[in-house]
Amino acid sequence: MKSQAKYHIALLLLKFSVCLFYTISGVCYSQNKTTTADLIAGRIQTLTKDLHLDNVYLQTSKNIYETQEDLWFKGYVLDSQSFIASLGSKVLFVQLIEQQTHRVAWEEKYEIENGFVSGHLYLNDSLKPGSYTLTAYSSASLYKGIKSFNSAARISILKSINDKPKTQSKASQGETDLSFTLFPEGGNMVLGLENKIAFKAVDSKGLPVDVSGKLYQDNTAVLDFKSLHAGMGSFLFKPKLNSKYHIELSNKTKYALPEMLTRGTVLHLLSNDENFAVFNVQRSGNAIKENVFLRVQCRGIVYSVAIGVLEDQLTIKIPLKELPQGIAEVTLFNENIEPIAERLLYVNTQKKLNIETVLDKSQYKKREKAILKIKVTDENNNPVVAHLGVSVVDQLYRNKNDSRNIMSHYYLFGELNGKIYDPGYYFNKDNTNRESALDLLLLTQGWRRYVWNENNLKGDNTPSKAILSDSISGNLSLENPNKKNTAVSPKIIMVFTSDPLKGQDIFTANANGDFSITAGHLKMGQGESLFIRPMTPEKPKQVIYVKDKSFDLINASREEIGDNYPLERLVKENFDDTSKTFMRLDHHQRLNEVVIGDKKKKVFRNKYLGTLDSLSRLNSGNSDFVCLEGGPSRPILNCFMNNHHEGKTRAPKNGEKVVVLLGKNREILGSDYPHQNYYGTREIIYKNPDEDLTEEQLLKKFNLKMIKGYYARREFYEAIYDSVTIKDPFPDYRNTLFWKPDLITNEQGQAVIEFYCSDINTIFSGQIEGVNATGLLGMENFKLKVVDKEN
Repeated sequence: MKSQAKYHIALLLLKFSVCLFYTISGVCYSQNKTTTADLIAGRIQTLTKDLHLDNVYLQTSKNIYETQEDLWFKGYVLDSQSFIASLGSKVLFVQLIEQQTHRVAWEEKYEIENGFVSGHLYLNDSLKPGSYTLTAYSSASLYKGIKSFNSAARISILKSINDKPKTQSKASQGETDLSFTLFPEGGNMVLGLENKIAFKAVDSKGLPVDVSGKLYQDNTAVLDFKSLHAGMGSFLFKPKLNSKYHIELSNKTKYALPEMLTRGTVLHLLSNDENFAVFNVQRSGNAIKENVFLRVQCRGIVYSVAIGVLEDQLTIKIPLKELPQGIAEVTLFNENIEPIAERLLYVNTQKKLNIETVLDKSQYKKREKAILKIKVTDENNNPVVAHLGVSVVDQLYRNKNDSRNIMSHYYLFGELNGKIYDPGYYFNKDNTNRESALDLLLLTQGWRRYVWNENNLKGDNTPSKAILSDSISGNLSLENPNKKNTAVSPKIIMVFTSDPLKGQDIFTANANGDFSITAGHLKMGQGESLFIRPMTPEKPKQVIYVKDKSFDLINASREEIGDNYPLERLVKENFDDTSKTFMRLDHHQRLNEVVIGDKKKKVFRNKYLGTLDSLSRLNSGNSDFVCLEGGPSRPILNCFMNNHHEGKTRAPKNGEKVVVLLGKNREILGSDYPHQNYYGTREIIYKNPDEDLTEEQLLKKFNLKMIKGYYARREFYEAIYDSVTIKDPFPDYRNTLFWKPDLITNEQGQAVIEFYCSDINTIFSGQIEGVNATGLLGMENFKLKVVDKEN
């Protein structure tokens, strides 16, 4: 239904534009050529109508952590076209990957609840300090044929914040190892027509380099140019027939221009506002009139196809009101439905969540309560119910060079293949040139890198190519496949946990013994393990075969998929004078992963496994004994001497030193040894064959399989102070004052949060990100100052 709705909406918009637009004052509007227009629209619609893909974004509480801290994160699992919360996927597969070695340091599954995930992981002290990537995948976000992967958050893990580098190197301004590339607007450079040429200069690491230079015609300089933002810029010029052109940068390096067509079509954007985009189309040569079609699509949905008659020049005006915010692709077709020019443009920046924040004070004392009021509205100033993630952390724990945020993720580098430098720049309202800079980015990044480009959509990205599944496949069959099972009985399976309060699920496998462990089962086993047991007759024995290969599949795919993480801006960080580094106490709770006890004794962490271990010992068939005829310090194992006195034998103790008689002793020489006497002794350490069973051996003994459920859920700790506890001498060195991944505004678009400051007097950085039910995105940052004593 979803894909059909999108298709019909697109056609309605198409027919609306076809019926209402007409030619006036030299401006061409859409005409009644719906058959061809429908075909052009259908080229995209047929490729996306059955596409149900997720786009996952990770918001972390901060991006610099110390070991023995909790890493808190929120996962946004949104539909890749509408940015509405996805209701299809149920499991989020999360990995923590060491950046330098690509080694997986940690991996778990989390429950997706109505498109959102509230998660955490504990950063053990054994983690090697360095850069890590937190990655997330859903069953609908990872598929065969995917060209790049961007659902990740880059974090730094330190032993202490004192180890944080104080400065960063500035971006390269030189032109060593320079890559300089030219990009004609529309795709082609045509002789005799005015062409807009964008350019991009980067170093060997892909970082921008500011450049300047001259364009030469027949060795005569005809214009100067320089980069305007991040090594990018553009210029206009009209190439002449029989002239030769080249570019020379200020470092005397020369570059040839792209191949020029003697006959062709140029597409040039004249203006772009919230209502219309206006294009100028020019064609060289004495061409005859022909119909041309200008298609506008955004994220695989066609919003309009304008139709005009082109001879030499044509102006086309495209309505933008119905388009969402984001990258739109504009493609010019000839009457043979062949694309002759394409370009990307960014539309409707005003369509977003506007988030306002108001603190109740300008600064706070240590341990004082702070009150933050939040209001969310849309572009028409209407209140919005939004699902927000909020964090307030010591600014020292934020990497200011990583400008990744929810808007740059969904609107920009999630839509373009290839790395983007400092994507957050284009969504920072303080940057007055951000829209012109964004247009340069789209010109130089190229429409071929747009993930919704028609050629890219023709790749292997169909739902049938999914790599992951929300369920785990298993099979119940005979342990000995060569043995015939004459009895016909249902293949019943029970799934349960060590906690009887969580219940159990009993179901029947199909005739072949196939079954699935579902997301519901993983929910049942959240924070622990699931046990799977066949409820079939003991003979002939049937066993369960099940293995969760999810992360193996992810690891294999990661080796083939490129990393699309954006490039950080490299500038020096400046911190406020009040920023201080404090000694930290080891007050963080650890996960229940270490069991204190006798090191010589195996302790099962799972309660049910511990019970099975005890049952195994009670039901042991072990007949070993020791006699104490030689004294308590010399227990003799399985002594074959007769007439042991009462009280002089006992069961051997696992790990104790025992004496073995070298004679007729079944452990040493076998029961058929002909002599009744012994010939010396040997001391050994006794090991009970039924004790210290491994987890695998124990499960096999009781005919069980065990798999992990969802990772355990925890609540963020919030300190609360009153007139008594505020005087507590124990120091409060919390660097994260507040974290709430599921804050929802009311119908008035409002929410109020309260939290208490710690003993760190510094500037705290607040960050709010979120989405609403219609797919609008928004973000806002704020500062909170904590002082030692209020002025």
